[in-house]
Order: sequence, then C-alpha cells, then structure tokens
Amino acid sequence: MFETLTTSEAAAAANYADPVRQLLAIDEPDGIGEETWPDYVAEYGLTEAHGPELLRILLDQALAGADIDGPLVWARVHAWRALGQLRMVAAIGPLLDFLNLEDFSDEDGASSELPVVFGLIGPAAIPLIANFLTDPAIHTTPATVAMEGLKEIASRHPEQRATCIDILIHPLQNRADEDESVLGFAVNTLVHMKAVEAIDPIRDAFRRDAVDISIVGDVEDVEMLLGLRQRRATPKPLYHARYGTPFAKPEGMFQTEIDEEPVKSVKVGRNDPCPCGSGKKYKKCCLA
Repeated sequence: MFETLTTSEAAAAANYADPVRQLLAIDEPDGIGEETWPDYVAEYGLTEAHGPELLRILLDQALAGADIDGPLVWARVHAWRALGQLRMVAAIGPLLDFLNLEDFSDEDGASSELPVVFGLIGPAAIPLIANFLTDPAIHTTPATVAMEGLKEIASRHPEQRATCIDILIHPLQNRADEDESVLGFAVNTLVHMKAVEAIDPIRDAFRRDAVDISIVGDVEDVEMLLGLRQRRATPKPLYHARYGTPFAKPEGMFQTEIDEEPVKSVKVGRNDPCPCGSGKKYKKCCLA
C-alpha cells in the first residue's frame, strides 16, 4: 500500500497506526462536493477515539511537504473530512487554529471543504467560530471560511439561522479595523443566506465606506440581490477602478448583472415611487 513512498515519506506514515494510517494511501480525492466523499467512518472503521491522530495529520509538516504526485499530500483532506463525518466537537478549535497557520493555503481546497466540515459538526461549532471572528488580526481567508461555516450550519440546522446571522452582522457593526475585504465577505455570506433582516447593518457598513464592493457589489446591488430594490437609483460605481472586477455571479443568485463600467441609470424624480420598492416616494425614502 505504501510501496511507492520515499524513505522520508514512509517514515512519516509509520508515525500513524491503522486505521488512520490507511488514509495516507488513498491518493487524490475524487471530484468536489460532499456527495463525492467516501464514508470514512464505515469504510475505514474510524471512531471518535481516532480523533487525536486525525488532528495530528493537519499539523504534520512531514505530510504537508510530501511529494505532490504522491498520496501523502492529500492526507489532510481525508483527515478533516473524516473529522466532519465523526461530528468531532473536539476538532473545532484545532480546525480554526489550522486556518490561522501562517503557511495556510487553499491548494487542497480547504476554503471550500472546511465550511462543510463545520456544518457537519453542527451547532457546537457556533460559539468557537463567533469568538474566532472577533479577533481583529484575523486575515480575510480564515475569516471567510469561518463565516461560510456559519452558513453551512444554518443550512443544516435552520433553528440556528438567527444566531448565525447575528454573528455575521457583528463584524459589520463592531470590526474596529474596518477590514474592507472581511466585511465584504460578511455581506456576501449574508446575501447567499438571503438574510433580508440584516439589511440595516449592511447599509450602515456601506455608508461608512467600509465594504469592498468588488465582492458582491455596492449597497444597491445588495438590495437588489435581496429583493429589496427593483432597479438602481444611482449610476453603478467604477468597480474596477477602485477594487478590481467584481466576483462572477453565483448560479441562480443574482437578479441583475454587476458590470465593470458604470451604466446610464434611469433618473428617479423626487416624487416618483422609490426604486427600492418600499412604496414611499423617493424623497421620503432612499433620497432622504
């Protein structure tokens, strides 16, 4: 099973006992998405007792530096998937610490898979993720993965939706360093959750000019995505000139395209109905 390993890789694999050791020989995962994951618990006989060894794989530098064409380089992927399927509450803190490693990279798909792992573990992850997001030194990628984890938990546990949304709103109101990218991804996550109830703090963050508009657009784009506005009242901003091209639209999510260049907007009169769809006159609503 390990015949093709180099001497150093074989030595690294020897530090693990079966059945965890078997994960080091699986090679590259098949496809993307949770539906493609093997049933690690059933196929390899893993239990909660194997949790510490699975967590050790995440921080094992010998495995992280393995031959990119060999199976060991994928060991971390199989380990965090197995931890998710085991619903390992004890893994939440170490997984968040893993996100904060200086050499953390997304080459193995961690940014898309770890939110699913948090979702599988469930509501027990919410307090630790909430605390993680209060760190003013947190970088954009770890923060984004943690926020996407909240979205996954809310999707799987609808009774936790309000709690998760409150946590995502928090950085919009209280992030002292006003990290525009982090706030942009917070808004993006709320939009994907269709969190209409978060619109007031979202608007306030845009009003402070604290949100990177290349991520999901400006406040009017967000209002249209949430179904709170039918058309723009102002010309589109120069997205590219300020931040770069906005992200491509998620499938089935955007109701309007976000262009790089400003387009001519329909002029709204002071006494016309407000484009946001409130039913009020423009002068009494968004113009005020």
